Amino acid sequence: MIFLHGWGTHPVIWEPLRRHFPKSHALPLPGYAGTASTETLDDMADRIAGQIQAEAVLIGWSLGAQLAMRIALAYPKKIFRLVLIGATPCFVNREDWLHGVADEVFEQFSRNLAEDYAGTIRRFLSLQAQGSDAVRTVLAELRTRLLSQPRPVAGALETGLQILRGTDMRKDVAWLSQPVTLIHGAGDKLAPVSAARWLAQSIPDSSLHEIKGAGHAPFLSHAGEVAEIIANG
Repeated sequence: MIFLHGWGTHPVIWEPLRRHFPKSHALPLPGYAGTASTETLDDMADRIAGQIQAEAVLIGWSLGAQLAMRIALAYPKKIFRLVLIGATPCFVNREDWLHGVADEVFEQFSRNLAEDYAGTIRRFLSLQAQGSDAVRTVLAELRTRLLSQPRPVAGALETGLQILRGTDMRKDVAWLSQPVTLIHGAGDKLAPVSAARWLAQSIPDSSLHEIKGAGHAPFLSHAGEVAEIIANG
């Protein structure tokens, strides 16, 4: 069982959930936790896939969910099952896609990164916690865990934002051959639950579990419920 975190975070974000799965592993995305950065989602997929042996249960959140889908498509024999949390095929609204957020959200993050890294991360964390009944608790845990970690290497955050803004996997997800479990906060403001419902209709072997009272990080606000869904397949 392998966990992939999201943009601007760190493998430590998974600790509340990994307590339920002590034999699991949380891998850093390229450019995080002292690893070398990459330039594209495909490059990231190649890097992470090289660390996976075979028949893994791959659990990805947010950007990590898009990365997990890309790995499963490129290396299907290595992935036994996918668990996608806060997932969307396309984060940004387009003319034919209204299940995302305005591009200006990510554009603002990009402008602010160089000037105020900690403040930008705090604002991003606030956006992830919106929609959760336990928003203050979620924010406090996110900030404590993440801001104490080393900053990602130069360029990793900017590259990640470009991936978030530019990736559109709508034409790809129908080719996923693994069972897919979708877990989504009903109040998610960064990846609206309508995007997860679209994925559930578009991925052949998939199931969707909506967590009431949760935002973009349901594994923090509802760790026990999310762990039960993962364990039961």
